[in-house]
Amino acid sequence: MNALRKELESDLGPNSWILDIHNDPFFDFFSEEVHILNSPHVNQAVLLFNTALNFLDRVPEDADRELHVLAGDYLFSKFYMMLSRHEEYEVLHDMMEMSKSLNSRKSELVMGKVKPRPQEMEWLLYGPMLYLISNGYVDSRLGEVIEASMNNLDITSLPYINQK
Repeated sequence: MNALRKELESDLGPNSWILDIHNDPFFDFFSEEVHILNSPHVNQAVLLFNTALNFLDRVPEDADRELHVLAGDYLFSKFYMMLSRHEEYEVLHDMMEMSKSLNSRKSELVMGKVKPRPQEMEWLLYGPMLYLISNGYVDSRLGEVIEASMNNLDITSLPYINQK
């Protein structure tokens, strides 16, 4: 995981601050090999995918908008490259299906007046991470990291929850 962090920082250069991966509890969790049960490259790729999804859910300052979109696209491209390099096409397919479902539901939330239930919010934010747990790639302690992140999150800051 440290090699991945260094690669991200190197690729993004002076703009690596935008991702703030050194203060990310998920990067810290995946840095501890004891949590990885199977296929470290799948765990890393899905971490990047989930990070990109949540990163792009945030609304950047106007001055950072272009960099924000480029950083999200960069994370997605790393995700695709990691999975294709290891021929993990089933995981790639599963993530694409999940992405469609997540984006469809977020669009529905933007259009509606009903707020999602807490369990649905967990899926909207961490569906790819939950996939890792349920498919035996990582131990269930990842659920504790998800729960802590959910407890520290102001969901009204998400554009699909608060349309102001």
